[in-house]
Amino acid sequence: MDTQVSTQNQLAALLITQDITAVPFSNHVVFHDFAQDCLVKGREAVTAVLHAFFQTAFSNPTITLNRTQANAESIRLAFVLAGQQVAPFWGLPCTGRSVTLEMELGCRFLGEQITHVDLHYDAGALLRQLGLAL
Repeated sequence: MDTQVSTQNQLAALLITQDITAVPFSNHVVFHDFAQDCLVKGREAVTAVLHAFFQTAFSNPTITLNRTQANAESIRLAFVLAGQQVAPFWGLPCTGRSVTLEMELGCRFLGEQITHVDLHYDAGALLRQLGLAL
C-alpha cells in the first residue's frame, strides 16, 4: 500500500467536512446517503448537498475523528459531528437545537479524484435531537 496516497486520500475525505470547495470530486461523483436512501449524482449537486450539511447547517460544527481506514483506492472515516443547527438542510427546518451524531463517511478514488461518497448515520437520532421525531 502506498502510504503517501493513503494519506492524500484521508486528507481529501476530511475536506468534505471542512472545506467542500477544495475536495477533488470527479465530474460524475455519486453520493449515497444510506440513512435517507438518497442518491445524488454529479460534482455540483454532490458539493451542494454536502456543503449544506457540513458547512452551513450547523454553527461552528466540530468533527471528532474516531477511526480511519485508508488505502490507495478508498477511505473510511468514523467521526462524531457536534453543533447547533442554524440553517435548514435537506428539507429539514431550522430548529436551533444542538446535535451530537456518530457518522461514517466512505470515499472511493480513481486516481486523485473521488468517484463515490457514502454517508452512514442514524437518521432517527438526528431527527430526535432536532426535535422533529419522537
